[in-house]
Amino acid sequence: MLTNLHETQSPETGVIRRPIGEINSGPPPFKPGVVYCAPARGHWTIAHTPMLIPESYMIYLCASACMRGVVLSALEYEGMDRFSMVILNDKDIYEGNLEQVMIDSIAEIIEGLPKRPPIVMPFTSCIHHFLSCDTTYIYKVLRERFPDIDFVQCYMIPTIRRGHITPEELMQVNLYDALIEQDSLEEKSVNFIGCNYAQDPENDCYRMLTDAGFLVRDLPKTETYQDYKDMAKSSANIYTAPLARFSAKKLERRLGQKDIYLPGEFTFEGIRSQMKHLAKVLNLPLPDLDAAQNEAKEALKKAKEVIGQTPIALDHEACARFISLARLLVENGFNVDEIYSDFVLPEEQEDLDWLKEHAPQITFCATNNYRCRMARSEKEAKSEKDDGVPALAIGQKSAYFTGTDHFVNLLEYNGLWGFHGIVRLCEMMIEAYEHASDVEAIISVKAWGCHA
Repeated sequence: MLTNLHETQSPETGVIRRPIGEINSGPPPFKPGVVYCAPARGHWTIAHTPMLIPESYMIYLCASACMRGVVLSALEYEGMDRFSMVILNDKDIYEGNLEQVMIDSIAEIIEGLPKRPPIVMPFTSCIHHFLSCDTTYIYKVLRERFPDIDFVQCYMIPTIRRGHITPEELMQVNLYDALIEQDSLEEKSVNFIGCNYAQDPENDCYRMLTDAGFLVRDLPKTETYQDYKDMAKSSANIYTAPLARFSAKKLERRLGQKDIYLPGEFTFEGIRSQMKHLAKVLNLPLPDLDAAQNEAKEALKKAKEVIGQTPIALDHEACARFISLARLLVENGFNVDEIYSDFVLPEEQEDLDWLKEHAPQITFCATNNYRCRMARSEKEAKSEKDDGVPALAIGQKSAYFTGTDHFVNLLEYNGLWGFHGIVRLCEMMIEAYEHASDVEAIISVKAWGCHA
């Protein structure tokens, strides 16, 4: 049943498109239900992120049905030499000896390895916690048996997805649990946390730090396990995505490292405000903000001259502050047509309100409603009928759903930030507009950029 030009609804399928005027932060914009997973696989999961720790070894313990996806993930990034699994069956459950099964299995795996890893990350699954498995006892025994290994308790529990913390947020917490409290911290060293991609050294905040003589540690750039352990020496943790909020706060409590949140905003005032905040907290000299802002303005102007009024679609996996990105593009004359996401962060309400007023034509589109499995074919049919102009997509999911072959392969903002990030984004948009890509080949690679 067609209710208006922007909204498609039926009693069986539910809404998968809504005008932006009906969207608010907080409650999901689309009714939860049976989930569809689009074949845009570039985002990282808890099966990939632990690989960022050099020399780490993962052991997953769960039933065979759940294990299939984990095994395929490890195989895709050639990580089988750092991965083992323990398949649980009915006997392990009804005999009530899950603790001993876990201890014996992990010990057998470790003793059979050609080289003892410095850190082992066992992943318990839903069944362990449904049955109140005594993990405190398990890790106590393992640490006594293998005192030379750091054991980090990790979780593969998709059933907590709608709780106060998601599996991805919990993974970010666990990722730094092996760091040990130091007698003193290095005042002129900081960590970047919460991103699977290395920070661009040309980022405004990164350059502020290095120009002031700070040592910057970034997990994706670590080469040895000692490099990772040295992150405990830094005086602060900087993160640009809310995914790392729980991790930063725990590190502040546990190690005394400052919690510095620099939201990946796209408004010029927002970027300037964050740079001033960083300068104040760490006593850094401010660079020439006007010059950096003018460079971003010129990049946007150049991109607009090339791209014109081409419809632009973007999605939530491209960057954490995707609503802010949409606002930046609209403010600079771009034709933002669609936003693909199943949520809006509360901190983006102001940018969302601005878009409602200045760009009411934008359509908000679901990505995981089960009816989304037909959304692409319906859009392609409509485009052929209306002789539609191919869209420019920013992000893998928007590229998939629009069916375009002109897209910016952006995930977690590729480690970009600030005015320099805008300049690089504009360059990538021009490149994507002028050159078609083999979208299917690119977005089908799970955890794009992950290597064991």
